[in-house]
Amino acid sequence: MHRYTTERVLADALYGQVLLCHDNITGEQVAIKRMNVAAATAKTMIHTASIQVSEDIAFEKRVHRALSVGGGHCNVLRLRSDFVEDGFDHFVLDYCVGGELFDLMDSMPDQRLDMDMARRYFRQILLGVQFMHARGFAHRDLSLENVLVDGKDNCYICDFGLATFADAPSQDTVGKAFYMAPEVAVVTRGASYDPVKADIWSLGIMLFMMLTGSPLVEMASVKDSRYRYLQTQGLPRLVDAWRVGHAVHGDALDLLQRMLCRNPASRLSLQAVLDHPFVSQLTVPSSSLTKCLGGFFKKRARRTVLDVYSASMM
Repeated sequence: MHRYTTERVLADALYGQVLLCHDNITGEQVAIKRMNVAAATAKTMIHTASIQVSEDIAFEKRVHRALSVGGGHCNVLRLRSDFVEDGFDHFVLDYCVGGELFDLMDSMPDQRLDMDMARRYFRQILLGVQFMHARGFAHRDLSLENVLVDGKDNCYICDFGLATFADAPSQDTVGKAFYMAPEVAVVTRGASYDPVKADIWSLGIMLFMMLTGSPLVEMASVKDSRYRYLQTQGLPRLVDAWRVGHAVHGDALDLLQRMLCRNPASRLSLQAVLDHPFVSQLTVPSSSLTKCLGGFFKKRARRTVLDVYSASMM
């Protein structure tokens, strides 16, 4: 760490902390994810050792490196370097001054994004995930909390601790409950699911939350009353019942219906989502969003590191 001067702690992480640091060579600010190797090897949270988690920092490093080769992608958080020192693994990452997209949304007067803002950010997220899938990885923990925003209205997919190979069936119940696809939430012993299709569901939930400010379901399971209503009555009637038709209508509603299908095989492909009129008719200039940034540094006091641990422990 001799190259870096720590300025402050940005957030707690499962195995350590995320630090805002000054690069003494380049003069730039960077974010350093500092993780206790022993805790990561045992897959136990550093602050609550009794809780087992699924995040794999060795695979996370592999994904980060693969996605950063050749300069990476403009909507995927870049790994600048990594090193191990004094029992801690360090990921040196680009620093995004706007913080999490969730906090950006939460700071709005009505705690949601208008349709043009949501459309622009959503398209960037889609492009980042498409790049990740093309490189052979599925995210499995897509959420507004795992998208960062810089000072120029750009979104970055981050946090690859639960990622897996895109072409390998998954058998783990992982991710955050709000965003988890039905087949992930109820996966049984010996069963498996397509992690790429699961990512599509999560992306749909992210869009719904950006537009309405609320998660669609607590968890996509028959135990959840909102999910049962969605399956029996359909999304249009749910939107009407919630009185959020002003936020979810037209092309947005059509796209969400095509992404949030219970049957993974019925969901749109990522390219089809990008080609959908809701996404392809993007017109909002970035300058209209820039003035909205700057108020997104507040932290939600009610959130803790426990909010983002693997759902395998729920």
